Amino acid sequence: MPALLRDQWDALSRASPPDIHPGPQCEDPVTCEFYDECHEPLPDDHVSCLPRIGPAKVSALLDRGVHLISEIPEDFPLGALARRACDAIRGGAAWFAEDLPVALRQLRYPLSFLDFETLSPALLRHAGMRPYDHIPFQWSVHCQRKPGAPPRHFEFLAADESDPRRHFVESLCRVLNGKGHIVVYNRAFESTRLNELAAWLPDYASQIERIRNRLWDLLPVVRANVYHPGFRGSYSIKSVLPALIPAMTYRGMEVADGAQAGLNWDRLVRGGLESAQRDRLREALLAYCAQDTLAMARLVEFLRRASTLSTAAKISTRAHT
Repeated sequence: MPALLRDQWDALSRASPPDIHPGPQCEDPVTCEFYDECHEPLPDDHVSCLPRIGPAKVSALLDRGVHLISEIPEDFPLGALARRACDAIRGGAAWFAEDLPVALRQLRYPLSFLDFETLSPALLRHAGMRPYDHIPFQWSVHCQRKPGAPPRHFEFLAADESDPRRHFVESLCRVLNGKGHIVVYNRAFESTRLNELAAWLPDYASQIERIRNRLWDLLPVVRANVYHPGFRGSYSIKSVLPALIPAMTYRGMEVADGAQAGLNWDRLVRGGLESAQRDRLREALLAYCAQDTLAMARLVEFLRRASTLSTAAKISTRAHT
């Protein structure tokens, strides 16, 4: 710490800022608050938009004067995921693997599409918790009895600052007490939260474990079997959804990501808001979480249709932009 402070004071005492080129330090360990000042918006086909290309290979390409994906030489070493994306972008079409139908046949109906929202404060708020433990305050579930059936929606949102964990689990277990897969996007998050809830509420541990055993992760299926140029190198549902299903987007939503959800729920339950503000914020939180689970239901239906087009289906990007 003393050495770090000396460096900071030295930088602050200079007449002009240090001449440091943008690089990995701009985002590691956290994104710099002045990031946009040093980084102009990149085109959708910039080499850094390839998935898992890594900063070293990006630098190697830029050093060779290669800035766009279309300019990458065929002999340049790329991983399978990046090469697949490169080919899709050059071809101007979405790519679907021959194995996609096999992956989707694993699903067992009825399906439940599940998403959690949490807040991880530094200061302890409830018994048994540690700094930065996740407080699960909201869930959304869309249930679908069979392919093509309209999904039925269920939801929970904690209404005040009291410990929401028991109400969270009780309501969730009532909805997910049946059979079939529970679809999530990035299983590790929901699975870890369920493990924590089981440790905090041992009387629900067996029910929670049954729910955990039914989780089915959509993310690795998409990553292994789908690429659309609109992903821009990201397999986040926020990128995948509008690329494949343009009618569904998070753009313009008052709450549009998990971090915003946690901060806005904190505002909601801490008080001090007028009734109209509380109602608006509550509806925004419910709409956001519901969008996440409905998005997964729509993605599964879309992928089922896409996988039947051909053994290696391709859909023009012009139809999805």
